[in-house]
Amino acid sequence: MKLFIKTTSALIALGVSASFAIPAAHASADKVIEVAAAEKTKKKKHPGQKVYMRKTCMACHGKGGAKAILDYPNLAGQNEKYLVAQITDILNEKRVASPDANGKPRTEGMRGALVTAEGEHRISADEIKLVSEYLAELEPAAPKAPKEPISAEDLEKGEKLYKKKKCQTCHGKEGTKPTNKAYPYVAGQKSDYIVNQMTDIKEKVRTNSKSKMMYSFVKKLTDEEIKLIADYLSQVDRTK
Repeated sequence: MKLFIKTTSALIALGVSASFAIPAAHASADKVIEVAAAEKTKKKKHPGQKVYMRKTCMACHGKGGAKAILDYPNLAGQNEKYLVAQITDILNEKRVASPDANGKPRTEGMRGALVTAEGEHRISADEIKLVSEYLAELEPAAPKAPKEPISAEDLEKGEKLYKKKKCQTCHGKEGTKPTNKAYPYVAGQKSDYIVNQMTDIKEKVRTNSKSKMMYSFVKKLTDEEIKLIADYLSQVDRTK
């Protein structure tokens, strides 16, 4: 009788232990699977990010290409083909710019960082491709409210001018859908940067690449009209 009781007790104890152990084992296995799946789906860093950091691009264009300083452009979410072409043209002095506040061409800052005094490039064609791919895949910067508020009336004027001057022919509706990968997204870009580029093209300072085609659209624009278009585009949100 005692043997029976002891055996029964042992079996009961074993059963109880097993009932707790099985769910625990399942939970542990599920956790392992969950962690493994997370590791597998975890996005690897794009090799272009290292190029962006090492070549000091972040110094002017900000973290992730979306926090540019001064009147430098935000590059996050820009067309890869456009970026490759512009970086290459700036390094080869095919794209030049009007002087900044210090009297030096705006493009010289980039050349100074990536081209030696002897004219040798510190960045290869492969690296340009990588950094352009990286930037193109990033979320574009959201518009920032300007220091001086833009009236609803001026935004409307800018939108009408954008359509009237057929800017959408190349840059698409609201500057959000370039009709060619060689054209840039202009929606959400800094107003000052857009003004600088439109003015440089109008005055034939910037003549590289597709900007020659844009000349016919901007040559008759007044400074006021350029500012209205730039302000309007700067407030178009590409993140939505």
